[in-house]
Amino acid sequence: MSSKKLRTTRRRRIATMGLLSLLVFAAGAVVAYAKGGTAKPPTKGVVAPNPVPTLPDPVFTVAPALIHGFDETGFIQDATVSADNTACPDVADSKYWGGSVTINNTKITVPCNVIVQMPANTMTWADMVNAPGAPSLTLTGGGYPSFEMHVVGNIVDGKHVAGLMFASQQSVNTGSGIIRNIDYATGRLHVETGDAANPVVIEINDPNGRFGRKQSPDPRFSVDDQNPTIHAGTGYPMCVPRTDPASSDDPLCPQANRPKPVGAGRHCRNFTDAGVVPLPASGDLTQPPAGQAYCSMFVMPSVASRAAADPDPRQQAPFEIGDHITWAGTLMKGAAGSADLISAHTVEANLGIYTQPNTQPSYLAIGEFGVGSADPNATAVSGVAQETQDRIFLEAETTDVKTPVDIYLQDVDAATGALHNRWVTPFEMTGENQTGNPSGGITTQFTGAQPQRARLRATKAPLGLLSQPTRTIRVATRSLCAPTSKTDGTAGVDQAALDACLNNAPTTANGLVAGQYTAPTFEFIFPENVMPGDGVVPNDLWHLPFLRNGEGPGNAGPLEPAPW
Repeated sequence: MSSKKLRTTRRRRIATMGLLSLLVFAAGAVVAYAKGGTAKPPTKGVVAPNPVPTLPDPVFTVAPALIHGFDETGFIQDATVSADNTACPDVADSKYWGGSVTINNTKITVPCNVIVQMPANTMTWADMVNAPGAPSLTLTGGGYPSFEMHVVGNIVDGKHVAGLMFASQQSVNTGSGIIRNIDYATGRLHVETGDAANPVVIEINDPNGRFGRKQSPDPRFSVDDQNPTIHAGTGYPMCVPRTDPASSDDPLCPQANRPKPVGAGRHCRNFTDAGVVPLPASGDLTQPPAGQAYCSMFVMPSVASRAAADPDPRQQAPFEIGDHITWAGTLMKGAAGSADLISAHTVEANLGIYTQPNTQPSYLAIGEFGVGSADPNATAVSGVAQETQDRIFLEAETTDVKTPVDIYLQDVDAATGALHNRWVTPFEMTGENQTGNPSGGITTQFTGAQPQRARLRATKAPLGLLSQPTRTIRVATRSLCAPTSKTDGTAGVDQAALDACLNNAPTTANGLVAGQYTAPTFEFIFPENVMPGDGVVPNDLWHLPFLRNGEGPGNAGPLEPAPW
């Protein structure tokens, strides 16, 4: 994933005293909603079943009129880590100390407890800058070819102070092509360029060997080995075999998971074969053309129904020669006499690998998503009119065309570190699956144009549903876990049961948790000015609880000094 351009939105003021009085809104009423993942929740004033209040404004260290938001992206010219905790007396562990970063000739203070989001990895500022043996990140240190930093923060009385930080070699760096050769001895994919002597060489940056051989020239820019960042177009996890299949099969990356067309009709198992009735709105899967070696679209059988030689949904699927892939990663110098290579953290194959509907394991991957920053006020703390909105957008890929997909914000108890999964896709948000039990969830993979795409476009949300946005977001299929009603008869979701299910889900496919995908939020939609020429409104970073309150014992604490 890469950081996305911030988008302008509108958000209405929440009348706090009116929240509870609106909870009685039409609990069982049938309401018309927009379809196809472009939900527009109902009439103004609808409230979430369990509203979460927006964090109150903090005590500011300077007059709010002296706080202005900034959002800057540039090459890292210099990066330092503080030698002590003078700037943050409450932070004893040097792992969490801050420092400074210089981009575009602007020196930005990095507070203690800042967490830096890499393309598919997460690190403290000190760990990222001081990574032993890793290439320098800075231009002055000889970083090759350069490294990029995206910083969102506030100018506090003239001083730039970071709040959110995203590091990459180049956030939009990507490429695509067809695999012409696989070097099983090195785990590298060679991609066709038209020049047989000079293919693009792709090596998966995988320190723990989740998707192939253990290898990493720079672990900071590695895969996310808790989620399938190496996947098919449906989110199904992919791999590079650790052995040459001509001599021996890799049991964690079996050749059986790339079936070939069978019979005179060159048939691959499709939705009809899987018993999907009626078919998704997109229709049945296309059968492969003559000459194609492997099925490019197929439905895996369930674990319970598969025969010994059938594809196994409990294991990853291998890349094959002829696959069209898209990748993102870091350009690395090759060894002496060899070409440079791409150390990839993300690879997607143009393959439609589906799992038997309503069964586990199934798989998900998250694409683009963003969420509002939670400021409900039409006027900023600085007294300037601002434009804000309570909204969320998300696109995910799923291997299960029939099971609803839900979104959860991952609330962290700052006192205990306990993780709670806040369900944010009831019917009032998605406008889909009104008669389901539970209702809501996202079903565009069945009702929409693409059988793998679970998409939500909510231009506003029930009041209190998206307040206090979280650092990470989780999507999950209901065949893994489903939000259920409380057993004591009171309204709302049984939070304890939901947390127990999601937080303790079993692993499969060489250590991945199937049926869910967790990712950090790269795009918070912050307020913008209404009138050009007014003082630039602050980024309301104080409404993000993970920055304001920290993330529990043993994890990053509150930002110190705070960017407000």
